[in-house]
Amino acid sequence: MIIGQWQLVETLGARWSMLTTGSTPREWASYQRAIPVALQPMIATAHDSGTPVDRVLPKSRQPWSELRLRAEPVVWPDAGTHAVKVWVGERAPAEDLGVGMFQIDAQARVVRTRPDGLGSALGSTPGEFTGAEAFQRIERFDRALDIVAALTRSDPDSRWSGIATVHSTTGPRSLLVAARNGTAAQRFSWRGLTVDVTDSIAPQPKSFEAATLALLRDTQPGLYLCILDTAQVRQVRWVTEPVPGLRWRGIDERLIPHPDDRARIVAARAEILAGAARAGMTGVRLAAEAGGWLVADVEVSPLPAGADGTAPAFVLAQLQVTAPAR
Repeated sequence: MIIGQWQLVETLGARWSMLTTGSTPREWASYQRAIPVALQPMIATAHDSGTPVDRVLPKSRQPWSELRLRAEPVVWPDAGTHAVKVWVGERAPAEDLGVGMFQIDAQARVVRTRPDGLGSALGSTPGEFTGAEAFQRIERFDRALDIVAALTRSDPDSRWSGIATVHSTTGPRSLLVAARNGTAAQRFSWRGLTVDVTDSIAPQPKSFEAATLALLRDTQPGLYLCILDTAQVRQVRWVTEPVPGLRWRGIDERLIPHPDDRARIVAARAEILAGAARAGMTGVRLAAEAGGWLVADVEVSPLPAGADGTAPAFVLAQLQVTAPAR
């Protein structure tokens, strides 16, 4: 048992595990090995009741003899306990461990968040994001396509974790992102945690690839970049800022292109899946926020990251706006 540091027990599935010691990721380490058997009932009580357990441990020959144990559940209202923060030491901890929660409907591609446990710098208001919206506060997330691919597959009883650099009011922060789904009947329902691990893992600057794409964007006014999946040609995330005036937030992506342009989009998708290095379309009409249609030339190229088998799972789309909404 580690003394004098917070430990985070994730309880996202039937089998619990350890996610962090202090701000150091332990990512799915054994709960049974990390927490002594004698202390596990107190953690189970905090989990089941949804209320903290705070008590002085009995005298024994163990290193934790007569120390204080505090177990704080991380609870989503009406949806159960996502984790338990555990502290054993001589006195109450001076600093808290920043932990937020999220839930994902992988079929609808809706992410619901409760970030208040991460501190005011990362926001305190529950949020709901659809599709590419979920990535808008992220500065760098090298495994973003990995988690999207995992959510798309949603194999039963899966788990996923990775580190993201996100924006905050006090500067970039490093978050450990961890999630699990359920059995076959609940495989598209994911529960997850975000843990502030900045003290152990420094926030990462933009990758070389992202900087190169940003330079490309700066040299070509009117050019915008986003990643699409090839399963249903849905937005995954914006690489540049979104196209100004485009109606893309919180809607079914099938409503973004003009109905008369969808056949061309399907044909371009077929080219990519057949092995083409790129596919282009001119004069594609896209829904505008104020009504009417923006016009853009679009070129798509396959991306290897996140691919399942030989067919590419994602493409990079370059949109060159050629006409404003009309």
